[in-house]
Amino acid sequence: MTRKTDTILNYANITLHRARLTELTNVQTLLEECATEFRLTHGLGMWGIATTTRQLERQTTATQIMLVQYMGVSVATFTLSRIAPHWVTSGVFDDDALPAVYLSDFVVMPSFRRRGVGSWCISKASDFARTHQASVLRTAMYTQLNESMTFALTAGFIPSMSTAHPDRTYLEKTVSPADDGPRD
Repeated sequence: MTRKTDTILNYANITLHRARLTELTNVQTLLEECATEFRLTHGLGMWGIATTTRQLERQTTATQIMLVQYMGVSVATFTLSRIAPHWVTSGVFDDDALPAVYLSDFVVMPSFRRRGVGSWCISKASDFARTHQASVLRTAMYTQLNESMTFALTAGFIPSMSTAHPDRTYLEKTVSPADDGPRD
């Protein structure tokens, strides 16, 4: 039996920052741990671990690899990009013309799931999108990942209706515009 206090996190102890080259091992460990879990539980083949030394070196304001830490321990990672990643082809989203931010390589350590970390990350990704004048936050996931799909739908993502891919579901979430203060 789990005590309620075991699942409550002190959000004052959660930090989010752009991953540094010195944190490459932390990011790769998170991705590899989750990739192993997905292969074992869902029978998936190679799961593309996109985070490499070269990617961390090439981070720009348009593409950022983020690292989430709880009391100094790396518990989640995700990539935000204003440039469409390789998995986006013309027509996979309902309206390709909308300004968008793309969320990819999003993983949360299994011991930190169902504790609000994922929702906190989506909130921060939405803030990033708002800051960069995007109307939508977009992502894709393997259709077999039922738990991940349930989380995405609960977090406000909806499947793109123009997508017909056998292994992936393309999802997007509307991001309300930033409040620029009082208007005349």
